[in-house]
Amino acid sequence: MEHIKGIKGITLLVAISGGLFASAAYADGGYVGYAINHGAKPVVTSRGICVRGGRPVTDGPVPVYCAPAPVAVAAAPTPAPVPAPIAPVEQTILVSKPITITGINFKFDSYKLLDHDIRVLDEVASFAKNHPEAVLDVNGYCSKVGTYAYNLKLSKLRAQSVAQYLTHHGVASDRMVLKGHSYDNPVATNATPQGRFLNQRVEINSSIKVQKTVR
Repeated sequence: MEHIKGIKGITLLVAISGGLFASAAYADGGYVGYAINHGAKPVVTSRGICVRGGRPVTDGPVPVYCAPAPVAVAAAPTPAPVPAPIAPVEQTILVSKPITITGINFKFDSYKLLDHDIRVLDEVASFAKNHPEAVLDVNGYCSKVGTYAYNLKLSKLRAQSVAQYLTHHGVASDRMVLKGHSYDNPVATNATPQGRFLNQRVEINSSIKVQKTVR
């Protein structure tokens, strides 16, 4: 009987100590871990979540079966491909290029061509031959000496003198437009002989078609 009583006493002591062990597992002590039951198993809620506890034996690495499930991280959206730059379309067009020919000058009150004028007009004739579509505007001018009317007539005679030379050198007369300007539009002062000589002139204006690449 005494032996049986001893066994019961031991059993009761184990039961008491087991109860203390379980209650200590739920204590709010200074240890941070997971609560365990009598079988040293973690206490799990109905949702399958391990209960935090305060036992020294559980204060350590999180057991594998209590570790929170990894949170799925949404993959960053694939950036839309950057469209390749569109190469600019190039095309070749014809544009007008203005041409002004100067250097044809005359002595005072004269419409006779000078040697220097002849050299310039030979270049004009060559230009007209290379550009058969070009129209030549032949403009005569005078210095401001005498009346406007007299100089208007003289400026026309200077333009006619130039046109006559070009006609004799292969430029059709219907490709030239003649006009006299008297002493309008001076290019230099009329107060000096040199300035007046520069104003006593013929200018030839024209234009040619040239190719230009545009986008």
